[in-house]
Amino acid sequence: MMKKKYRWFIGLFSFIPVLTFSCADYSKQNELNRLISKYDEVSTVLDTNNLRNTNEILDRLLNDAFKSDQTKIVEYKKQQIDNKDKILKEYFELTKDFSKSSSKKEFALKQSEFFSNNWYFFLTNLDKFEFNFVEYIYTDLSKGYKTSDEYKKIIDLKTAKGGHKKFSFFDSYLDEIREGIEAKELGDATVYYVKKDRLVFRIIVDNLRSENNEPKVILRPINWYFNYSVAITISLGLVSEVIHQLFIHGYDNGRIDFETEMVKNQKYGSPSFVFPTVKEKMIEG
Repeated sequence: MMKKKYRWFIGLFSFIPVLTFSCADYSKQNELNRLISKYDEVSTVLDTNNLRNTNEILDRLLNDAFKSDQTKIVEYKKQQIDNKDKILKEYFELTKDFSKSSSKKEFALKQSEFFSNNWYFFLTNLDKFEFNFVEYIYTDLSKGYKTSDEYKKIIDLKTAKGGHKKFSFFDSYLDEIREGIEAKELGDATVYYVKKDRLVFRIIVDNLRSENNEPKVILRPINWYFNYSVAITISLGLVSEVIHQLFIHGYDNGRIDFETEMVKNQKYGSPSFVFPTVKEKMIEG
């Protein structure tokens, strides 16, 4: 009888480590579940804030583009959203030969009207595109003002290496909007700079105060990208200042702002023009 009790006693204790490990695993799983839940909560809050910020940026552009006429705003948004698949396919057909083009900048600029007509579509579907290197920026706009010859030689060497790789986004959230410094000089128009990560769009709203003409949004097909930036953020104020001083007026201090302050001191690196093409997986089937 005592022998049986002894065996039962030993058998009982042989289960204790198993129970201990099981409790430990269960505790770890609970902790993991709590961490996952906390991560999901943080992600949800971030997504909500990013969406709110993006909508505020888009609303600012829409209100200028349609003079705060809510009927026209709703109509335009509906047209852009309802036809997004059609617009995407049309744009794909327009740009599928981009990589074969001998002059990528000229090819890109031919899409200007399509961009301006569908600016809302582009800004709300950034995750559907790959952004391709066109050229390093040494001149901009139509006035022909340029960087120094010394800087041009530097980027010519960079260009000889083939430029930087294309890139894409996982989402279409926008970071920031800022009215350009040059807007004060434009009279019947304004300029906005809109940023997503290291990509900067320069958007003009023309005929802003005209009573006889509807405002027109001008979103260019090629936009500034700071591929080599190691700065924490890109200052839209600095980008606007550079464009205003150098590429609009051709001032010498504009060249200093661009080549020394922006590229070197602020560690933005040499900016380039980039052009979006549709991701292949977006048009499969």
